[in-house]
Amino acid sequence: MLLRELYNVVSGKSKYIDDIELNDMLYLGVVRSSYARAKIQSITEPSNVILTLSWDKVKTYMPVRPDPRVQNLVKMPVLANGSVNFVGQPILAFIVKDRYEIEDKIDEVGIDYEPLKPITTIDEAIKSEEKIHEKGNIAVDLNLEGGKLEQKYNADIVVERELEQDRIVANPMEPKGIIAYYDGDILNIIGSFQSSFRIKSDLQEALGIPADKIIVKSAPNVGGGFGNKVPAHPEYVLASLASMILKKPIKWIETRKEHLTNPTQGRGVKSKVKLYAKNDGTILGVEGEVYNDLGAYAYTINTNTPAFIASSINGPYKMSFMKIRAIGVYTNKPPTGPYRGAGRPEATLIIETLVEDLAEKLGMDPVNLRRKNIIENGFTTPLGTKIDNAGYLELLNRGEKVYRELKEKYKGKGVSLIAFTEIVSAAPGEGAKIRIGKGKIQLFVGSGPHGQTHHSTFSLLASEVLGYPADKIEVITNDTENLKEGIGSFGSRTAAAAGSAVILACQGILNELEKRRISLLDAINSDEIIEYETFSKTENIFTPGVYVAVVDIDELYVPKVIECYSIDDVGRALIPDEVEAQITGGVLQGISQVYLEGALYDENGSPIYGSISDAGVPTAIDASYKLNVEYIETPSNLPSKARGIGEAGTTGALSATFIALEKRINKKLNKTPISPSILAKIIENA
Repeated sequence: MLLRELYNVVSGKSKYIDDIELNDMLYLGVVRSSYARAKIQSITEPSNVILTLSWDKVKTYMPVRPDPRVQNLVKMPVLANGSVNFVGQPILAFIVKDRYEIEDKIDEVGIDYEPLKPITTIDEAIKSEEKIHEKGNIAVDLNLEGGKLEQKYNADIVVERELEQDRIVANPMEPKGIIAYYDGDILNIIGSFQSSFRIKSDLQEALGIPADKIIVKSAPNVGGGFGNKVPAHPEYVLASLASMILKKPIKWIETRKEHLTNPTQGRGVKSKVKLYAKNDGTILGVEGEVYNDLGAYAYTINTNTPAFIASSINGPYKMSFMKIRAIGVYTNKPPTGPYRGAGRPEATLIIETLVEDLAEKLGMDPVNLRRKNIIENGFTTPLGTKIDNAGYLELLNRGEKVYRELKEKYKGKGVSLIAFTEIVSAAPGEGAKIRIGKGKIQLFVGSGPHGQTHHSTFSLLASEVLGYPADKIEVITNDTENLKEGIGSFGSRTAAAAGSAVILACQGILNELEKRRISLLDAINSDEIIEYETFSKTENIFTPGVYVAVVDIDELYVPKVIECYSIDDVGRALIPDEVEAQITGGVLQGISQVYLEGALYDENGSPIYGSISDAGVPTAIDASYKLNVEYIETPSNLPSKARGIGEAGTTGALSATFIALEKRINKKLNKTPISPSILAKIIENA
């Protein structure tokens, strides 16, 4: 069955933001820094443009959703205010009539810089006397501890692992884009968004205009996001300001070159963590440090990431204590932000490599070690995170069967089994509204698709509640005009949070019709419009999984995944084909982080990748492994019964591939990505 949203994609009829043209459209160009750190001495503006915007005309900063415990919050100016702090930082903006003028006008701009010494690594940020910002290079430094800390002294054995996970560029197939049109006193925004409601909130804060004067809608199709399209970005503010000044629609479409050095890049994490255990394999707890390269500024949610990773290091295991120092530092690189998994894959790699090391040191079977410590009926971690009940043991039992078979089948290759649990960001919930009358049913949902099957999923759930054909229910997503409150699509939350909101909205309107003593069909055919709107308040839940990978290396030291098995607890598989699709894409991104993807910089803070291929984006050739997608269904406690699986593949495949590669070469690794040249040195030195 071809799902409704897939037809336009496969037939080439999809309409994206750059396919939308409005009368009298003008175009935004942005001049960006070529230095990682410098003072701006002077700027020569381009000639014959309709409007130029500089800091003096803008004077606003990008909104931040910070960790409330952050000690040194430095927001990013929409346009550079006298200095620049990363290659690609916006300095000047201008408006032209013809988009093909943009590159020529950028070339006209002259900027006189006074270069300064950049801070390019986490170690430099901590140790260097150079300060990027007035209060120093440390944004947030937290000591997170809980549980029975004295158990540390009862340990018979301690293993320690240092890891570095380099940055990754989000690289959706469609870069970002926006059209801003100030009409009367209303700012209309349409773009390639994951969360129209987040965009609205960010623009309201940055522009200082009332919420009821902003309408944000997503384009009919969004070509991927991976977290990059959740928040507003400087160009959105600039396009909006230009439209408010000129009273004409302004379009900005990000080039691939711009995307490569724009916020929000993912990962950028160093860790040094110890695992404490007894001789019988009982895990007691973890202790260590997690360092996060936040880039040049606090941006969207990046100051939350260090603590989020630290509090997730327990994985799917029972333990008595946790003591993790979580540090976020400023460097002269683009600000980091949410990227598929957003802390979950990083934390999983930390704990799974430690568990594997523990099994090795104890001489214990790695599956049996995991079984001894795995969560069974829910668990509250030493740091207070409540993990709900799910099918942990069933997943491990299924995974063990596969693991034993593949170990026998692929002697001499690297075979791994890993376990994880990842938080589904269902909180605080999602908004939904159902409208019935004048011959149709319309369903409005706050969540926005960016490659997923939201429309098919929501119409299916509505159909089940209403007893009305799914293909006759119109679904409108990511639209702030028709819904009072919404959140968006990220953190694997849509099926869990938005699906639950749809169910509650449909139940609510049936109750309303019952009060009015009107049948559903009569209400549909009536000239009267009946609506019911709700915001479904939901708490975070967890999705566990067990993954098995088989890895080899070729004669050029290039790692090759031969087989990968994903076994996830999806809660309820609303659309099985979509479950498989989400896992398939996620697995590829997890694998590619191990030996392919990396946003690497030189000592001057300049990117040493100049194209999408240099950044290591995987191709179909890289996906030539055999992938087996399995799942179990342990219903969550939410109305939809679903759990999130949008990021599970990335979280599971990263650790499974990394550990399988270690087993193949019989050496420990300490970073991602692992290039063939690095691998060759490790093997040859051994």
